[in-house]
Amino acid sequence: MQPKVIRIDGVIGTAAGEISSQAFRDQLPVNGTDPISVKLHSEGGSVFEGFAIHDICAAYQGPKTLSIESSAFSIASFVAMAFDDVEISSNGYMMLHNPYAAAEGDDEDLAKQSALLGQLKSSMVTAYAQRSGKSEEEIKAILKNETYLNAQQAVEMGFAKRITGQPVIGRTFANTSTMPHGVVSALFNAGSGGEQRDTKKGQKMSESQPVAATLQEIKAAFPKAKATFIVSCLERSLPMASVATAAVEEMMTENAALRAEVEALKASAAKAELPAEETEEMPAEAKAKAMNDEEEKPAAKTSGVKAIAKAKTGSPSARVRWESAVDAAIPKCGGNKMKAVALANRNNLGLREAFLQEVNAR
Repeated sequence: MQPKVIRIDGVIGTAAGEISSQAFRDQLPVNGTDPISVKLHSEGGSVFEGFAIHDICAAYQGPKTLSIESSAFSIASFVAMAFDDVEISSNGYMMLHNPYAAAEGDDEDLAKQSALLGQLKSSMVTAYAQRSGKSEEEIKAILKNETYLNAQQAVEMGFAKRITGQPVIGRTFANTSTMPHGVVSALFNAGSGGEQRDTKKGQKMSESQPVAATLQEIKAAFPKAKATFIVSCLERSLPMASVATAAVEEMMTENAALRAEVEALKASAAKAELPAEETEEMPAEAKAKAMNDEEEKPAAKTSGVKAIAKAKTGSPSARVRWESAVDAAIPKCGGNKMKAVALANRNNLGLREAFLQEVNAR
């Protein structure tokens, strides 16, 4: 059976000429189970109507696919998360950002609006994370930065499954003045090479890497990042969301290496203080050395030289405090160790560096 084709081409909302949730619902197969294929080209629109369309699609019982025909911006990108299968045209873009709405009223009215937006954002973060496999912290960074993703990036980051073969030139948006020029050019065939042909067609931006993070952005977001890490991000032209992911991965790798080094030091110290009865299991050479060490101990006791006691500090070591901070953060992060490390690092500035110095000094 051929799927029924439904188009979302335009602004999502309830005004004249916009696509409302009711208009979308009216186009669904009556039996609620026939396959549908939704063609999407939208600059977004009403958060609430977008949520309603998303929920209608999520509840639909039949097979459902969605094709992003050049654009899925703002709340339209959230609608795409409700489908079993998502594809994007070769010139297509997705744009993800935090939900926002105009508000007026007294402090209580504004507080209610803020709380509602927070709930909507939480639902969006969950949906994007489930579709992409990324952590909620990564998704929050993507939304906060108002991130544009071309077709390849959308697939690589898990928001779409594949790229369709042919570009689809869509209807030009009413307002493109705040969009990167490279995005406008790709979507509406405004030009090539990044030249600005019309001031209404978007802000000038490199067409080849429209969302790549700059050196200044990376250094501002990660002031303690190593030079090698920054260079690697720049060489790969990573957007800020991917830079954040890479930073967490590098932190986890370093932390694992440090833990392994600490465990090795503990094992080494334990061997040096091995009880006499355990020397029976030692090789002959190691056993002889252990016995010689034991014989030298009485001489030290009668030499009149007092052993120097280890200095006691007024607080636990940096290693103990760092591990305690990570352990304390794990329940707050739902058991996610990667999130816990990031949270512990944010809440205990300088502690991780002190931990590194303490381990390296041994």
